[in-house]
Amino acid sequence: MTLARAPAPPAPRDLPYRLFGRARGVTAGAHRAVGSGGAGAFLRHASLLEAPDARRIDMRASLLDPLGGLKVRRFENRARIDVFVLLDLSGSMRFGRAGEDDPVAELCATIAHAAVRGQDRFGMIAAGPSARADLAIRATRRRGVPEEIWRALRREPGEGSGVAGLLESLDHLPTRRSLVFVVSDFLLPTETTEALLGALWRHDVAPVVVRSSTVEGRLPGFGLVETRDLETGRRRLVLMRKALRESWREKARRRREELERIFLSHGRPAFDLVDRFDPDAFADYLLSGGV
Repeated sequence: MTLARAPAPPAPRDLPYRLFGRARGVTAGAHRAVGSGGAGAFLRHASLLEAPDARRIDMRASLLDPLGGLKVRRFENRARIDVFVLLDLSGSMRFGRAGEDDPVAELCATIAHAAVRGQDRFGMIAAGPSARADLAIRATRRRGVPEEIWRALRREPGEGSGVAGLLESLDHLPTRRSLVFVVSDFLLPTETTEALLGALWRHDVAPVVVRSSTVEGRLPGFGLVETRDLETGRRRLVLMRKALRESWREKARRRREELERIFLSHGRPAFDLVDRFDPDAFADYLLSGGV
């Protein structure tokens, strides 16, 4: 008899995320920060009068100065940032998380691993119609957090209707500008999506849209189809035909276009998480300017 092995947490890996603009903070880290100092990446030369630090005198630059002044190296400050996941745990997220492997849990754990390994702090707010204090994680650099998140989220498929709990929990985010990944299927009224992203105006927001190809693509041309609202539990029997199928697909296409317009108006395009989490595709998204 062969025993099935329990799923393992995703392997730690680095992600090329960054904060748009310059970070603010005094704790040394990997991100470009406001101001200059005596450590970090080389920024420019300054006169000794402007930056009176004899340890940073550059003799070559000083000898080449036609005015004979002493030149001092100035370096770009580097600081750490806070990386947060804002996770939708409403009932409609169940389809995007079906199967043995939970792509949302893998995504969140991978982001947590990358933040902790990169000396940043990671935090998470997870909620649906009501806040979930048991899943809230304040910004931390604790190494065990990624695996804890992965195990906890695999047991939490989500329930209820709406994301009122997320809107109520936004006060738990730090006031300092942070990188916030908003993970949701975004099956929300347009005004709710606008309100959610608008409330995050002081942060860098990276949307992650969770989708299922089973729901959006595999519709028969003709036949009876039973639908179920995962948030309310209501079932409905529909006679599917070609015209109705095309109408549903057109509505889905228009919804994606509207979401993309909203995301771009708040700063950046979204990453589509379809069926499974592909860390290489996610890294490409980050490198391409998504974050």
